[in-house]
Amino acid sequence: MNQRHVILIIIATLSPGNLLYAGKFAADFGRIGVGARSAALGNAYTALANDAAAFYWNPAGLPETSRLTFAFEHVPLFNGLAHYNTANATLSLTSGIAVAAGWIRLGVDDIPRYAPLAGSRIDRLTTGQYRSTGENEGYFSDVEDAVFIAIGKKIKFDLGIGFKPRMLILPVEVSVGLSAKFINQKLDDKTGTGQGLDAGVLLRTVSRNKAKGEATSWLGCSIVVRDLSRTTLAWNTNSNHKDQIETAILCGLAGSFYFTSFESRLTVTIDQEVRPFQDRHVGVEFAFLHTIALRAGVWGERFSAGAGLSLRFFRVDYAFVTHDLGHTHRVSGIVAF
Repeated sequence: MNQRHVILIIIATLSPGNLLYAGKFAADFGRIGVGARSAALGNAYTALANDAAAFYWNPAGLPETSRLTFAFEHVPLFNGLAHYNTANATLSLTSGIAVAAGWIRLGVDDIPRYAPLAGSRIDRLTTGQYRSTGENEGYFSDVEDAVFIAIGKKIKFDLGIGFKPRMLILPVEVSVGLSAKFINQKLDDKTGTGQGLDAGVLLRTVSRNKAKGEATSWLGCSIVVRDLSRTTLAWNTNSNHKDQIETAILCGLAGSFYFTSFESRLTVTIDQEVRPFQDRHVGVEFAFLHTIALRAGVWGERFSAGAGLSLRFFRVDYAFVTHDLGHTHRVSGIVAF
């Protein structure tokens, strides 16, 4: 049995939605993420989500996107042993409303199939005929798909703090969002299906001045709840087996400041998983001349870094993410009209 087969068996043993971080819950796409920008920031993105990936990270961030936006991503994992693809479209409407549709696919091909072991454990130790030859009897695949339909709504108002005539007026933006997801997983000749619902809230205080359509400075916090109703993945097996997905809660904090004299922006973002995990995600982004961005992030003991290049209607992002089973290079693109 070569190293490739060993890694494939490890991958097949894990829940497909958790390939990158070996989670124990079925179809948990939150352990991989969408977009190279968020990956470079250590997946600290729920309070920052202001691009096409918001449908996944926090649907409340959808109104932050502009116009009609398309995004796409292809990621070979573990030296090509698995493939992760995403594609989505976001449309901003009037009155601070935006809608989005997204698709995520994770596929593992050429997983070796081995025959069941014959005899007892003692038989296999003492009798050669019951020992495994280590030769596989063929291959099977594992494919997981999820389709998202999301909507977000933002309202703006001025918040007065203190008493006249020295009352402090803060411009405030409050956004809420919902994302419905439809999951289909095919493992060999068996299929599991399920539906889920994610919800998010985003609260920001913003400056009145803007640079390239974004407030020159802002501070925001967020709460995201994934799988509100404990999504169930039902399998077409003889036992009608069902995998139940744990409800996940994430809290985020992010802030951004624009340096007018240097035409640059510094953004810091932090996410804390409340349940079922307790991981902390931290990311820093420095963008200058509205064109080039440098990023770095930390997720537990894992490190990530990356860069982005923004042109008039197009943005390409790159991320390098460390992992015990093999480091990953991620590239994603966004086109806005």
